[in-house]
Amino acid sequence: MANLVISGFMASMLAVSVPQSSEKTEEVEHGKAQTAPDKQDIEASQKLLGRYHLRGVMETASGLQLSEDGSFQWYLIVGGLDILSGGSWSLQDEQVMLIFDPPKAGARYDPIGTVLMRIDGENLVPSSDFGGGTFVKAKARLDRK
Repeated sequence: MANLVISGFMASMLAVSVPQSSEKTEEVEHGKAQTAPDKQDIEASQKLLGRYHLRGVMETASGLQLSEDGSFQWYLIVGGLDILSGGSWSLQDEQVMLIFDPPKAGARYDPIGTVLMRIDGENLVPSSDFGGGTFVKAKARLDRK
């Protein structure tokens, strides 16, 4: 993977930081933290698992994989710039919250931080400050016809 300097456009796409104030806080009852997700959150999270491919952004390739263990992998290819990153994901207020790991030492891009994506059916729509487009859920091979 090439380490390249990012143009102004790419810097605006990658320098995203959404405040984490929307995170659910733990409620304490009788000295115990209540952190178990409810049944609807578990079912909604299960439906989100899988691979997504970016559509609607010219000359850009990007993909996202949400895993059952709460981790994700993400890539972005624009021109000669290739970025592979990951982190953790969760369902927050009917949106997918991606918390990116910090870049490795020597990386030529700024930390991405936290990104919220609106759920639209089976697809994920990132906020416009993340570059636009829609992450379309890939169909399982058995589902393709």
